[in-house]
Amino acid sequence: MKYEVFWKNPGYKSRPELKENIECDYLIVGGGVAGVSLAYFLSKKTNKKIVLIEKNTIASGATGKAAGTLVLWGEQNVEDLVRRYGRKKGFFIWKTIEESLKNIGNIAKKEKIDCDAEPQDIIYAGFKHKSTYDLYKEYNLLKEVDKSSKMLEGDELKKEINTSLFNHGLFSKDKGLSVNPLKFTQNLSKVLDKRGVKIYENTSFISKTNNVAHTHQGDIAYKKIIFAIDTDNPSEEVKNLKSTLIVSRPLTKKELDLTGLFKKKIIWDAREHYNYFKLTKDNRLMVGFGGLIVHKKQRKTDPHFPHLSQIKDFTKKLFPYLNLEIEYAWSGHFGVTDHYHPLIEFKGDSASISGCSTQVNCVMAADYVSDKLIGKKSKLERVFN
Repeated sequence: MKYEVFWKNPGYKSRPELKENIECDYLIVGGGVAGVSLAYFLSKKTNKKIVLIEKNTIASGATGKAAGTLVLWGEQNVEDLVRRYGRKKGFFIWKTIEESLKNIGNIAKKEKIDCDAEPQDIIYAGFKHKSTYDLYKEYNLLKEVDKSSKMLEGDELKKEINTSLFNHGLFSKDKGLSVNPLKFTQNLSKVLDKRGVKIYENTSFISKTNNVAHTHQGDIAYKKIIFAIDTDNPSEEVKNLKSTLIVSRPLTKKELDLTGLFKKKIIWDAREHYNYFKLTKDNRLMVGFGGLIVHKKQRKTDPHFPHLSQIKDFTKKLFPYLNLEIEYAWSGHFGVTDHYHPLIEFKGDSASISGCSTQVNCVMAADYVSDKLIGKKSKLERVFN
């Protein structure tokens, strides 16, 4: 087993660090999916000069360690949104998340981004015991905004996923998107090169004085600065969530048929601390468990061994008839808020995006912030206010 991230992007070459003093209209600090998406949306909506700096390489943080499971459910569900915001706004946010997920797929297709993007069915799965979230409540609410989703039980569910671990599940056809998150973000950044966005990697933001940002070898004079730095945001509202993933050897055709995974799908269970899994482009089983809130200073990326043990146990119960060797295992950190809704702040000439919890939320938040920065009325105003 390799204690390293499975995702690779062999054709990517990092850009040089900043070694001179420059000027720009918009300075973006952070080269994860939120920062790169923000630069992308800004470059489409304005001709202003945009600069992005990343302290390591693009997508080297939470983004490149994520599972690349782009789904509607996960950290939040319809009932959570309705309880927090009321029926009307909760349903609106749910539909907006769905539209943002589709938008990611459209961007990948339109910009011809090589990222192993595959539309997949999704199943939100429930157990027999009562310690899990009541999926029937979720289903009754979901029917008001999505007529296509359905509840599967018994043999119907077994056809989709051959396991005795689950006995019911919410099924949505082609509502998920599986990507290689490292390739998506790094290759999207290549699109920015063509749009005139200047990107400097291995360039750390140190401090700012008035409207000048200081790095180790150059200063950047800016009109607006946006921090997309996830768990590095000093706000106490942003928590550091550790999650762990494993990737197996490729499954054989016989194993794909036996498990029901010959038709690829993204599945996660209805517990508070849930497991989730999918097949990669080359038919490996990826299984995750998360998360665990840890101190922000904890940055160790070796697998969290209690998580790793839990994942092994879950995988064995899921498919007891398979003998799957684990080839990769790693842990990553990403920012969340108490309500799993992005923290977006504007103050004078600065703004920040953090605590998005999912990559879909990252892209949606970036779209919203880009509108606000150029003074355009955003269709996402109701989501973030």
